[in-house]
Amino acid sequence: MKLTRLIAAALTAVCIFTLTSCKQEDTQTTANDYPVHVADTVVDHRPKKVVSLAPALTDTLFQLQIAGRVVAISDYCDLPAQPGDLEYYEYPRAGTQQLPDIDAIKELGADLVLMTAQPTDAVALELQQANIDFVVIPPASDLEGVRQNYVDLFRLLYGEETGAKMAEEYLVPFDHKLAEIQSCLDAAGEKNISTVYVAGGLLQIATGDSFEGYILELLGTQNWGADYTNYSYPQEKEVDLNPDVIFYNGMISGETIAASSCYKTTNAGKAGAIYEIDPENLERQSPDLLDTLWTMGKLLYPESFVHNEPGQPWESSPASMGYIPDEEDTAEPETTEPENPDEAESQTSSEEKSSSAA
Repeated sequence: MKLTRLIAAALTAVCIFTLTSCKQEDTQTTANDYPVHVADTVVDHRPKKVVSLAPALTDTLFQLQIAGRVVAISDYCDLPAQPGDLEYYEYPRAGTQQLPDIDAIKELGADLVLMTAQPTDAVALELQQANIDFVVIPPASDLEGVRQNYVDLFRLLYGEETGAKMAEEYLVPFDHKLAEIQSCLDAAGEKNISTVYVAGGLLQIATGDSFEGYILELLGTQNWGADYTNYSYPQEKEVDLNPDVIFYNGMISGETIAASSCYKTTNAGKAGAIYEIDPENLERQSPDLLDTLWTMGKLLYPESFVHNEPGQPWESSPASMGYIPDEEDTAEPETTEPENPDEAESQTSSEEKSSSAA
């Protein structure tokens, strides 16, 4: 299994987590933290105000508990809490990756913009002229790349050395889940199950170049779309399709799939093995994608995936994530309560000044 290469990272992370504290308030930047190089971008200082223009990165920042310096999100991003919740906060919106609201970004005083797609030359130039760094973190093709994207976010926000160390500590739950999923897959053995993931129309299925196709193979199944690209299965080969299990993302109904000429007489169609999978976690590649991976594994190998979810679930309470401002600060996003590392840094500086004055 391709997950095996990630188990070493999990074991390393466990050791680090055991030997060091995982409290953000103990985090201090070092002289070697900046500049940070991510992709083709160099960030030479610790960002103070961050705008996330990608729902995938917004979700990841919240779930990794490092969204304390986020001052605005894109028009498409989901809020971490719902109206009426005690933790609810209406983050300012800053447009989209294709059409960012540059004026709003400037007014907020942002010094870092996060994206998953390259901006237009005009947008890039305007951000550069405003001395606002922008970093593009594209979707990964596999779980190793997904994890590296998480590490890069830590490095951007906390520096080369400090961020990398924090990533290893904070990714312990992610690594534990990976290890548990791998253990269940090993216990399941080789079942020779063939699958499709219907991503749109009946023949728009996960192909070998897609992340969903990678997931199907990661789960030890034979993906009918593995030899094709761009989510396109050739219509002339429709008669050959005979998956044992069909996953679909809800763009068309399970009833439509079951009644179609493509799948009605397949093993999956006859057995009713047609399962809807919420595509959001797979598309956004946030840490919650492992819950989707577990769900798919449980459907494929119920005798091995005996629990409803893997290990320790992610701490998802907004109150525990450190990015919700105090009630008195909700009127101005720039005065939101800093996350613990920044708070500790401020407290340390104040203590040092007091000591010097004394």
